[in-house]
Amino acid sequence: MHKQKRYKKQDSNIKKLFLILVFLCSSTLWGGFDYKLKLDDKGFWGAHYDVPKYSLFLIAGTALYEGTDSRIGNTAWQSLDAGLLSQVLTEGVKHLGGRLRPRTTNSPNEWGQGGKSFFSGHVSGMTALVTPFILEYQEDNPWVHLLWALPLYQMEGRLKAQAHWQSDVIAGAIVGFASGYLVSKRKSSFLLYFNDGHTFLGFKKKF
Repeated sequence: MHKQKRYKKQDSNIKKLFLILVFLCSSTLWGGFDYKLKLDDKGFWGAHYDVPKYSLFLIAGTALYEGTDSRIGNTAWQSLDAGLLSQVLTEGVKHLGGRLRPRTTNSPNEWGQGGKSFFSGHVSGMTALVTPFILEYQEDNPWVHLLWALPLYQMEGRLKAQAHWQSDVIAGAIVGFASGYLVSKRKSSFLLYFNDGHTFLGFKKKF
């Protein structure tokens, strides 16, 4: 009973955070808060191009090694599911919106022009990848919330690279968070759906 109450409280807090993100996105999108930052995509901020790639390699390696029979392995597969879901949603909306990136225009209102600014795939993907780990381990180890630094870094990096507007990165965070939350509720992996029983033992147990 105590465990059920804890999970209900956790879900309530997650929903509140999601609503805050939606509010922030809507306020920037319709409130005229989008503006272009000075270009700065070298050095520290330039690394944002590689962070999602290296994170994906690490998580995929963990998923393949551990399989779904361990806690961290199952969470890694959820993370991969969330990343895939976020990118499918991102690409669909990019093509529908056609918003121009800040690097090609000074106006955030250039929609339907064949651009791919709204919303940020880097941010949605990075947020999706870390969300299942945070949801799974936050009760045991609150330090896991430090993983939020990765999508926050992506958000600032994409703004400084003039690749996105403020509403683009906030919307990306919303979609990534929602993707991670939804797949964390599933008992089996999308990516392993073809597998009998939707399980994968992992190389650790095979060798």
